[in-house]
Amino acid sequence: MTKQQFGFNEISTGELIDSEKFQEEQSKTNSLGELFNSPEMIKLQEDLADAHQKSINESVGWYYNLSSEDKYKAVEALCHIICKAEHQGTSHRGLMDTLGVYPEAFWIDHLMDLHNAMWTFYHDQKRENEIKEDIKSLLP
Repeated sequence: MTKQQFGFNEISTGELIDSEKFQEEQSKTNSLGELFNSPEMIKLQEDLADAHQKSINESVGWYYNLSSEDKYKAVEALCHIICKAEHQGTSHRGLMDTLGVYPEAFWIDHLMDLHNAMWTFYHDQKRENEIKEDIKSLLP
């Protein structure tokens, strides 16, 4: 039997995983795994983690060095901007965009956690209000 199109072999199960090309690519996954665990990659990951922690430390230090008035303004502005966007049902990307830090904000620690928690809060609140309205409409 000859090879058919799309890499099917003689004992084809009808799936592309039978192809020589797939098997060749599959054998590369070990080398890809080895690459991710190479000393160079581990060093790169450590350097990235160190740079990330340095950025957090600098940002926190910057905040605590603000005057009391500037801290108040910063917190008030962030709370207003974030709560308004989340109340409107924004996405994580939408929140970053609203804050004016997209796409850089993907590296901000816990912004996704904050978004998820607030989205859940506002979503649950909206659902609860919808249920109350449904119950009111059913009662005479």
